[in-house]
Amino acid sequence: MAGSVNAISFFAVGTHTSHMTGNLANVGEYLATGRWSTAIGAGQLVLAFLLGAMSATVLIDLARHRRRGRHATALLVEALTLASVGFWSSRHPDSREPTVFWGMAYAMGLQNALVTRVSGAVVRTTHMTGVITDIGIQLVKMMTWVRDGARGHGLGGLVWMLRRLPTAEQFARTRLHLGLATAFLFGCTAGPLLFFRFGPAAMAVPCGVLALLVVLDVSPAGEFVPMTPGA
Repeated sequence: MAGSVNAISFFAVGTHTSHMTGNLANVGEYLATGRWSTAIGAGQLVLAFLLGAMSATVLIDLARHRRRGRHATALLVEALTLASVGFWSSRHPDSREPTVFWGMAYAMGLQNALVTRVSGAVVRTTHMTGVITDIGIQLVKMMTWVRDGARGHGLGGLVWMLRRLPTAEQFARTRLHLGLATAFLFGCTAGPLLFFRFGPAAMAVPCGVLALLVVLDVSPAGEFVPMTPGA
């Protein structure tokens, strides 16, 4: 979802709305070159993202005593925000209304805070810098784990360790982060393809995914046990 929305926002309005590192850097760069109005525009994206993160936190805290559906309200707010952006943009396809930028950034702030809370600060999904870093760290840990376990046992020990690897913690965390990066890349590819074909109506796809997550969250299977850093 984040990859899709981020890529659609780039082709629709010319800016990424989930990468706050770049947007905050833009504020500084525009200020340094005296482009005050542009700096304010980039700063508004950062502020919208921040407000989204705050909104998700408040909504989750208000629902913390529920057994199920603790995240449904935040998911619905995100879905309604993206649906509103898509609907308005489809009615005004040539407009560069700043509210559209703000809405997308707000939705990404919501999502990032929501996933951060759900995962116990293990996972963030609107930017991949940390995820790619973690993949690099975990790949080295995996190789070290295999090397140490196979030391002194020859080729047979190496094969035995490799066969154990799928059940090792190092592999589980690597698989998680590889899955996140792959999903983000898939969204970045599918989002623009849908946008080129259907225009702003492509926003219906991430909204549909959010609706499915709401159903999962309120179902008996959605009773949530927070992740721990070692999970």
